[in-house]
Amino acid sequence: MKHHLSPHLPSPAPLRSNLLRAVSSAVCASLLAALVACSGEPAPALFELESSVAAGDYSLGSEAAQGLSLGSEPRIQVFSTDYERRPAVLMNGGRWQWRGILPERTRLQIGAAAVSPGAHRLVARLHDGRSTEVLDVATSSDPERSLWLDVGADLEGSEERIVTLEVELERLDGQPLSEVAWGPVVLRPAGEALRAEASEPPNLLFILVDTLRYDRLSAYGYERPTTPHIDSLLADRGVLLENAYSQAPWTLPSVVSYLTGRYPGEVLSDNMAAFGIPPQIPSLPERVRDRGYVTAGFYANPALYRGNGFDRGFDTVFTPPADLEWFTRHADDLNRRMIPWLEANQHRPFMLYAHYLDPHDPYDNPDIVDDRSQFYPDYPGHLHGRLIHGIYGGYHKLYFPEEDVRHINALYDSEVVYVDRFVGQLVRALEPEVLDNTLIVLTSDHGEELYDHGGWKHGQTLYEEQIHVPLIFRWDRRFPAGQRLRGTVELVDLMPTLMAALGAEPDPLWQGRNLLSALAGEAPLPRRPAFAQHLSSGPLRAASVLDGNKLILFNRQAPFDPPDKLQEYLWRQDLERMETVELYDLGKDPGEQDNRAGADPAAVENLSPVIHRHLDRRLPGLRIVADGLPSGAELEARVRFESSPAGWNPYFLGAEDGAQLTGTDLVLQWRGEAAGAAAAPGRGVRVDESFGRVLAVEATLDGEPLPPAAIQVGGRPYQGGAVAPAELESATWPAPREGVSLRLWLPAHDLLENAPEENEETRRRLKALGYL
Repeated sequence: MKHHLSPHLPSPAPLRSNLLRAVSSAVCASLLAALVACSGEPAPALFELESSVAAGDYSLGSEAAQGLSLGSEPRIQVFSTDYERRPAVLMNGGRWQWRGILPERTRLQIGAAAVSPGAHRLVARLHDGRSTEVLDVATSSDPERSLWLDVGADLEGSEERIVTLEVELERLDGQPLSEVAWGPVVLRPAGEALRAEASEPPNLLFILVDTLRYDRLSAYGYERPTTPHIDSLLADRGVLLENAYSQAPWTLPSVVSYLTGRYPGEVLSDNMAAFGIPPQIPSLPERVRDRGYVTAGFYANPALYRGNGFDRGFDTVFTPPADLEWFTRHADDLNRRMIPWLEANQHRPFMLYAHYLDPHDPYDNPDIVDDRSQFYPDYPGHLHGRLIHGIYGGYHKLYFPEEDVRHINALYDSEVVYVDRFVGQLVRALEPEVLDNTLIVLTSDHGEELYDHGGWKHGQTLYEEQIHVPLIFRWDRRFPAGQRLRGTVELVDLMPTLMAALGAEPDPLWQGRNLLSALAGEAPLPRRPAFAQHLSSGPLRAASVLDGNKLILFNRQAPFDPPDKLQEYLWRQDLERMETVELYDLGKDPGEQDNRAGADPAAVENLSPVIHRHLDRRLPGLRIVADGLPSGAELEARVRFESSPAGWNPYFLGAEDGAQLTGTDLVLQWRGEAAGAAAAPGRGVRVDESFGRVLAVEATLDGEPLPPAAIQVGGRPYQGGAVAPAELESATWPAPREGVSLRLWLPAHDLLENAPEENEETRRRLKALGYL
């Protein structure tokens, strides 16, 4: 395994008073240690290895009477091994010691890794002149890899006791060590000394539970007791948002959205292998670190890795390899890495991003015995949670559908119970004085389909089980406990909300809303619709939600040639279960089984502009769309171009609509839907931008010429004759006029100029993980 070293220096950003007090204590300890040599008086002590090395506050070679004694000249660098990058102090040899006064209620945390692979043991010992106590031991038995080892202990002391802390990393084969990376290494007072000032901005603990459906949390009304820890530690003591929506039904675009405050479809290209955080857009951890916080991100999902920007802004970051084996790791493995970091860093301003992978498939964990969930132990069939991807792709059949579906749902619920336990463990790792001023947010990147609409897993549809996610905040100093808010919110709202809590000014490029006043009970939630886009394989799907109504549009007439058997199977399934236009009353029909689009065209008309305005900022090409056709009416348009366009693409065309391009002439036909049927408002085509000028536009309604005022070009009435491309541009989505109308325009902006470029490692990971 390769290890990567790069220079690392402490951040010059201003620190809050907690950290200043800690640094002051360390300086005092160093000064008082010098006085001890003369007066013999005991002195309080606190140290951080990296800070001490940066300040030159150590001695070399011999064991010092007081303070830090190192065996070789140290250097501060960033060290990567075991898929985790940490700031570290590198030294030759594996032993050092510190001697000083042990304050009352002290916390010790030490991390270390050998630069060379091998089996190692990390030991921390405490000597007080009378006895030696082994504080903690961690062992790695893997001879082929170098693993991070972490030890920690809570210590009790008194002003009369001078102690020696001895730390050693040793090879189990007895061979000498060449070089060791140490970090974090902290000895700090705990408890009351850590209490922050009331005016100070909070720490941030961002908990993301991958693939967690909102309706499987007992706090959201689920009948099974799946989330007792999330309920008691977060929902009961914080604010629960009842109607929060992800901006995409799968991980990569969703994470890009909430870590940038931007809609993913507006910053990502159509190429999934290029999905990542665009280099020109600052991410949440970057902005938080710039405010003087120490930051860490721990991703359990192998689709998220450093090469596509998800490490930016994190001082410490863990990203697993593109190996399916890592989908079998569980929340305990992530906590094993995160809690030592939290123990070492919660005495300073911090942001911790915890991305759990449970309950992503496979649905399996140590609680599931003999492939049976505690919620359905008598399942009589043969399916188990490791077959979910095969069931999703149609490779494994459901021979007993009712029992099989019940069993798979029970396995999923067992995954929720399992991750809930470790979320509770993470929150409880915060000391009470730290928790008092820590803003905690818990959410999910997307949900999971469990045969709700005839399919499995996620990424293909925009039904509630895919994009309606849990969202819970806790901030004891600011948010009232037990509050529930019902308005529609989006994950894109997280960036402006969290940064406002830190006292930052809003960025005009953020596309979410600041929810801080509503969370504090000072104002109602802003009223704004939610938007989501599938951003996966196959033709476009988009959705909008407002006031309990939900509209989904599916561009099912778009040509699509599935590249493999999996995509072919999913495409056939989607064509069978999804309509071009779907409208649901979520209050009466939360399971989205009664499509009301034909019965409530007014609601369709009300929500469709949300979708069109978003897509207008995303999709290229000249729009030619029709609106307001009465039932059974026929509209025909002929558009003549200066040059023959390279092609055209359907834009939510109905089954009886069509278009034909012959040379420089594009002929389009629309038919008004029959009474009680549904059609997408604003449906038509997008034409490639290689046509020069528009020379002429003609249209007839049921054989009669359409009035000139009913034809709009670039958002203005068409005056006849040729129209240059600049005259076709419209800065915003142009609203249709009353009655039948034909509209042509070019979006006047392109938000994709900073989109990430294709990344071969992203492509490899998505293929390895079944996304491509």
